[in-house]
Amino acid sequence: MKRLRFEFETKLEFSCGVSEHSFTLRCIPLSDGRQTIAEPKCVILPQTGSVWRSRDSFGNTLVCGRMEKPHNEFSFRVEGEAQTENSCEAAGTAQPFYAAYSPLTAAGEKISAFYEENRPKDGDIRMRAEALTEAVYRLMTYQSGVTGVNTTAEDALSLGSGVCQDYAHILLSLLRRDGIPCRYVSGLAFEWGQTHAWVEINDGSRWIGIDPTHNRYIGGGYIKLCHGRDYYDCPIERGIYIGNADSLQTVSSRITEQ
Repeated sequence: MKRLRFEFETKLEFSCGVSEHSFTLRCIPLSDGRQTIAEPKCVILPQTGSVWRSRDSFGNTLVCGRMEKPHNEFSFRVEGEAQTENSCEAAGTAQPFYAAYSPLTAAGEKISAFYEENRPKDGDIRMRAEALTEAVYRLMTYQSGVTGVNTTAEDALSLGSGVCQDYAHILLSLLRRDGIPCRYVSGLAFEWGQTHAWVEINDGSRWIGIDPTHNRYIGGGYIKLCHGRDYYDCPIERGIYIGNADSLQTVSSRITEQ
């Protein structure tokens, strides 16, 4: 077991004032059996009285709010303590939609051909997932700036490069092609410095976390923030505002062992 201190901050700087800013955040981790979260602190600036919490249909904690007055910056910061098991497993079963394709993971010709070339010959769910993860890891080159949040698994596979989100989407598509229930995870990882994305597979009684970017199972240095079928289901921050402004986003995270 690890005892971790985590800090995570996102800041948006606008080129001019914006108003009527509504936002939804999935930045507060939940306790799930593999990780136990002490009372996290969430600070949102500028301060506003219109902030509330709820849950989405995937069980993630939502922090929602609205800022009516003009502002040039927006930030949120979450910090707290987590106890994590040095394990990749958490008890739970998968709903049927986790085995179906989602908008960013639909299998096209390239995904289907790649699956056939790398189809696991035998083995249980974990062994098959390991084989597909290794195939993604061998194919892809980590490169920022060549993909975006709307890049599909099919497009990322065609490029052969991308970031952790792309590795996760390609693996999800292959796993679903193989009939394995799985979901996309956004969170923090010990050595990362920003947010990270990985995949959880379900074997009928457990969710098992696997990181295709590093070709390994997750461990005690991973803290999950939220999950869904793909990135579209669980962006950490999403918002709309009134104003003809460009925005610059900076993200930082830090995990230290206590």
